[in-house]
Amino acid sequence: MRSNVDNDGVKANSKESDSVLEITDDSADLPWYRDSMSWLGLTIGPGIWLAMAVFLSLQIAWISLACGGLIGFFLWLVALGYQNPQMARATLWGIAINAMLSAYSAWVAFA
Repeated sequence: MRSNVDNDGVKANSKESDSVLEITDDSADLPWYRDSMSWLGLTIGPGIWLAMAVFLSLQIAWISLACGGLIGFFLWLVALGYQNPQMARATLWGIAINAMLSAYSAWVAFA
């Protein structure tokens, strides 16, 4: 274990001073269906489409692709930043499901 001297001249443990937040690999052992962040990534886009279809109309819900896609993109970046591949895959699936639902709404609206 290596120690270093901080700005005050006090020796500090390098493990404690390098990071405030300790990241564990506990989520890597969980299957995707037990990971709450994977569920968030999977359901955020279809949830936005469903909310728009119920509260506005099915014909207007095609615009949810812009909302769900943008939110999904930033969730995907968060998943990559935290090195959570399960969440990243689930978020991409959620964006794909949102795209299919939005395409159906666009077909209903414009056909």
